[in-house]
Amino acid sequence: MIQVIRTLLPLVLLFGGFVVGQSAEKDKGLGDGHDGNRASITHLIDLYDDRGKQIKSADAQPRPVSMRNTCGKCHDYDTMAAGWHFHSGSTNVLSGRVGEPWVLTDNRIRAQIPISDRDWKGTYKPEDVDLNAWKFLKKFSSHFPGGSYGEMAPSEDEVGDGDEEEVDTSELFRWEISGKYEINCLACHHADRKQNQSDAALQAAKENYRWATTVGSGLASVKGTASELEDFYDPEFDGHKIITSYDKSRFDSNNKVFLDIVRKPPSNRCYFCHSTQDLQTPGKDEWIHNEDIHMASGMSCSDCHRNGADHMISRGDIDPSKNPHGSDDYLKAFDLKKVASFSCQGCHMGNPGADDRGDRMGGHLGAPVPEHKGIPPVHFEKLSCTACHSGRLPTENTARVRTARMHKLGRHGPHGRISPQLPHVVTPVFARMANGKIGPHNMIWPSFWGTQANGVVKPLAPDLVREIAPDELGMEIAEPERVNDWIELTEKQIGNVLNLIGKYEWELEEGETEPKPVYVAGGRLYSLSNGFVISTNHDAAEPYKWPIAHDVRPAAQSLGSNGRCADCHDKNSPFIFGQVEVDTPIKPAEKQTVAMTEFGELDRSYFEMFAFTFLFRPWLKAVVIISCVLLGMVLLLFALKGLDVVVRAAGKKASDES
Repeated sequence: MIQVIRTLLPLVLLFGGFVVGQSAEKDKGLGDGHDGNRASITHLIDLYDDRGKQIKSADAQPRPVSMRNTCGKCHDYDTMAAGWHFHSGSTNVLSGRVGEPWVLTDNRIRAQIPISDRDWKGTYKPEDVDLNAWKFLKKFSSHFPGGSYGEMAPSEDEVGDGDEEEVDTSELFRWEISGKYEINCLACHHADRKQNQSDAALQAAKENYRWATTVGSGLASVKGTASELEDFYDPEFDGHKIITSYDKSRFDSNNKVFLDIVRKPPSNRCYFCHSTQDLQTPGKDEWIHNEDIHMASGMSCSDCHRNGADHMISRGDIDPSKNPHGSDDYLKAFDLKKVASFSCQGCHMGNPGADDRGDRMGGHLGAPVPEHKGIPPVHFEKLSCTACHSGRLPTENTARVRTARMHKLGRHGPHGRISPQLPHVVTPVFARMANGKIGPHNMIWPSFWGTQANGVVKPLAPDLVREIAPDELGMEIAEPERVNDWIELTEKQIGNVLNLIGKYEWELEEGETEPKPVYVAGGRLYSLSNGFVISTNHDAAEPYKWPIAHDVRPAAQSLGSNGRCADCHDKNSPFIFGQVEVDTPIKPAEKQTVAMTEFGELDRSYFEMFAFTFLFRPWLKAVVIISCVLLGMVLLLFALKGLDVVVRAAGKKASDES
């Protein structure tokens, strides 16, 4: 009998494990559906750490909360991880309309490089500049949503794995100490006013990635800094150097914790990563800045930027009239009939292709249906809605803004005292979009050292440039002079650095072309020719620009409103004849600009002639009015003469009859 039990026991345990596994899989995504009740779901839940252990108030050495294991109990974490915010480091990266990139800046070598895994023209992949997952996090984790690179820790099996590039053993140890940076679900969906992304950013700066979500949520405080610990630190032997202390008042008698989770993220959550600061009204004058008209009307970001359980956020770039680009894979990720209803056109004017009758009618959430009185229809074929309604009003010269992600805005306390000024983001630039229409853009001018082979330019990793040319770039100077936020770069320095890069011993494959050293800045490609520095035009030197849709101004402040044709068609109109700042470390004290018409692909001479006609339009109106009056008087005169003839004839007839 005992022998039978011994034989059957493993099978029973195996079956039990299978049943439990099936039960867990069955519950996966349980919270992603909707039973039709609009009331919010109360999240009084168990918290789990990264090892799958429930966190209890009485734990002696508790670990931080794991979103994968806590939220993943009811929601399909892997499905969420494929959403727009989280999949950029995966193999299934979608591109879509170009957007704001990450920007790798290094002022000491005069470099600002737009970075993205998406196939956006003008950006470079992280691996192009030697950014693996660990290095990416160290650069950009302050405003990083988690997931993607945050969970790409290498395994021990990858260290020295054959032909693949070897994993830095030190980084492997650092991952073990810092932990993975899982998707921070609470950064968006936690409505509690204690939610503080600045605290999460501070933990990320300390390389406390495992702890960032827990501290940001206000559930616990953490003492200790992962970046200060030795590579071989082991809490089992060295004691706990990073201490997690939970607020025990948050736990009930069953060790459950209430989290104020909402499906629609409050706009305040979006703002941490998606704010833009107008540098024309910074600091003490910030109070005069107006919010987007939609926010002022009581709407939230998520009213338009909606998503389902897949977290593929609608970006407003798919409208009823025309697809914005040729990215088929991107378009397949959305239900076009539904998503187009939440674009500017779909919301205000209706989506004719929608299945829902209300969507076809427009007026979502009380949106006014514009009449656009007096505006010729050709404007709607040539201009995006945002051209007239969004961004700061254009002036003779473009202005500058700072963005939360590029300039690490929103960090409070000691770690937020230094806010970078570079890159300089110029706006509004009225440029041609992928759908052929003109719209407002933010724009940066890339600057970097690189190589050119077979016409293709690739940037060099900043650390490598520092290694190759420390003296020529003045790395030994502690506080170099800055002009317009740049450390000025001379033509002589460019030549010296290019010479050193040219002497670098590259590891080339058989038959591979020896690369030529180049430098990109201010829209020009600098290279050596017979020992002299020359500059030429090149696609790699083109500025990187991305369309903007916010802040939306009130209708009364839109270009051309109330019949103001001169907003765009005056001979001095900045919309067409404005000047776009060229940002460069080469002669940064000099004002350098490019005509706005270059970016809109417009014939300047034609629009100057067209604008000239507007000088005479008031006269023309007066002439037309006077002509109409004279014509009316002539017609009245002839009418009176005709009436006189009729009266005379009638009188004569009456006289004859009598």
